[in-house]
Amino acid sequence: MIECRDVSAHVGNFAIREVSFVVPQGVHAALTGPTASGKTTLLELIAGAIIPASGSVHVGGMEVTASPPETRGIGFVPQHGYLFPHLSTSDNVQYGAHDVGMVASLTRRFGIEHLMERSVTKLSGGERQVVALCRALAPRPRVVLLDEPFSALDAHRRSTVLDEFSALQAEWGFTVLHVTHDQTDARAATLRLEMADGAIARPR
Repeated sequence: MIECRDVSAHVGNFAIREVSFVVPQGVHAALTGPTASGKTTLLELIAGAIIPASGSVHVGGMEVTASPPETRGIGFVPQHGYLFPHLSTSDNVQYGAHDVGMVASLTRRFGIEHLMERSVTKLSGGERQVVALCRALAPRPRVVLLDEPFSALDAHRRSTVLDEFSALQAEWGFTVLHVTHDQTDARAATLRLEMADGAIARPR
């Protein structure tokens, strides 16, 4: 479960103002809205990279407003699949994982086994995004935040990765908040949230 209660934050000249919403446990929610409306900032706030000026953030029924990011049980996939450049692809996926077997299972399910010993500098944009997704899932998080995670994938690969991700969510029961502009990506969502000018406009 993800809940924000009247959350406000300032990042440079941009502000999120009194954002309130709930994504129930196990639900896949899509967060849409125009560019620069605050979607990525909201994900970073939930993940713990930004501390709100007011309001509270709750994950799994517990307040985490001031908790360090690593204690929140959140997997975060940034838009450009930022990976650790000094680590191999395999070490990136294993980062934070509690079970080597989980790493093997994820890389097999998402079809990236052949990339494991490759330098991340040799990966395409789409490959980086899938590796970043597996890295976020490897610790078995209770919440997954996705920021345009499939934008660099071609249509076929995007569809197969999203299908596998949806199957995994059904098996594990984690909660998803997914920033996307793409209706193909949004098809997995059962809740739609729309953001405009630093505030949640309405759930759909």
